[in-house]
Amino acid sequence: SLRASIDVAIPAGEKLDRLELYLNEARLATLYQPPFIQPIALPDGATLTYLRAVAYLQGGGSAEDLVFVNAPEVAEEIRVSLVELYTSVVDRRGRPQTDLTLADFSVTEDGAPQEIRRFERIDDVPIHAGVVLDVSSSMEQELDDSIKAALRFFESVIQPKDRAAVFTFADRPALVVPFTNDFGVLAGGLTKLVADGETSLWDALATSLHYFSGVRGKRALIVLTDGDDTRSRYKFDDVLDFARRAGVAIYPVALGLSPKAVDVRMRLRRFAEETGGELTEVDSAAQLGKVYERIERELRSQYLLVYASPEGDGEKYREVKVEVARPGLEAKTLRGYYP
Repeated sequence: SLRASIDVAIPAGEKLDRLELYLNEARLATLYQPPFIQPIALPDGATLTYLRAVAYLQGGGSAEDLVFVNAPEVAEEIRVSLVELYTSVVDRRGRPQTDLTLADFSVTEDGAPQEIRRFERIDDVPIHAGVVLDVSSSMEQELDDSIKAALRFFESVIQPKDRAAVFTFADRPALVVPFTNDFGVLAGGLTKLVADGETSLWDALATSLHYFSGVRGKRALIVLTDGDDTRSRYKFDDVLDFARRAGVAIYPVALGLSPKAVDVRMRLRRFAEETGGELTEVDSAAQLGKVYERIERELRSQYLLVYASPEGDGEKYREVKVEVARPGLEAKTLRGYYP
């Protein structure tokens, strides 16, 4: 047996919701106030075991730490990387499916089957969402409706534990509102926006993805644009590679794209498919409300699949595939990652 004692430091202005203790992946206890001390009975035998503590803030943030128990002397050299796949499952009509079990899923990495170590149906995990608005001159007629739709999204979707940020782009990208759950701050950031300039779409994606660095859990980027990139310093291929590394689900929303805009449509679809998001096309900004509602339903109806990343070839990109046994259903998640 052992006595676990956990030191918890709370950021200024935040409050602790709970502290959860896990032996391997089995939850042993949930503590709500100090002292954070828990006696733990260890399993028989000398099997390598680990204890994991996860602290959750009322505002939605979390942090965790892990220690090995009964570890051999070489344990400090053991490096175990867990791959987290936030996965949406939809039917042929795009409706989220929420009644699946672990037995319905299979995961492969570079074609090799992987053991799913952890499986959860998640609908209350905090969401970090970024809304990226095109404010180039071509958006002049649609900007007001785009702002109204974004406001409805923030008002109906962002709960106290969630966080949202606002980015805009024309000649250059800009962070207008940092992550917050304050609707008044988000609404204030959308006032006085003016459509003017060219379209730095790839720069906007790179900037917003970089802003998500260090943020864990469910993360989504909703990108509204009405045209191709005309000004960015970054190239499409470089930003796509960055998106693969960032692990943020990208939901491009193409507004009034010409049927001849094959290249931009293909590139936006690549961002969605590689990150577990989805490309949506609308004729006018007045349709954005329903688009945002659908994205919210998908984000609130996901599964978390976790497996141990096998040892491999350094920093080489690894392809991941999640399949669902039930016919007619599609699993959407990251297409791969860099270890």
